[in-house]
Amino acid sequence: MFLNPDHLTRQFKKETGHTITDYVLLERIKLAKELLTQTNIPISSISSSVGYSNFSHFTKVFKKYTELGPTEYRSQFREHK
Repeated sequence: MFLNPDHLTRQFKKETGHTITDYVLLERIKLAKELLTQTNIPISSISSSVGYSNFSHFTKVFKKYTELGPTEYRSQFREHK
């Protein structure tokens, strides 16, 4: 693409408000939330499908961004249904 990586990174942050890394992470969490609320797929499988090879790390990251663990998130959604 003949773009300077630093320039691309700055432009991406300017347009989205997020670094590329944070944007990818947020998209992974968004997909995990959808899968948790719309399917009965085991959480370990969801973790793998959104790109986490370490289930424990997925749980920590998910909780950091949603303030609930994946199991709690799924349970809370089902209570409101």
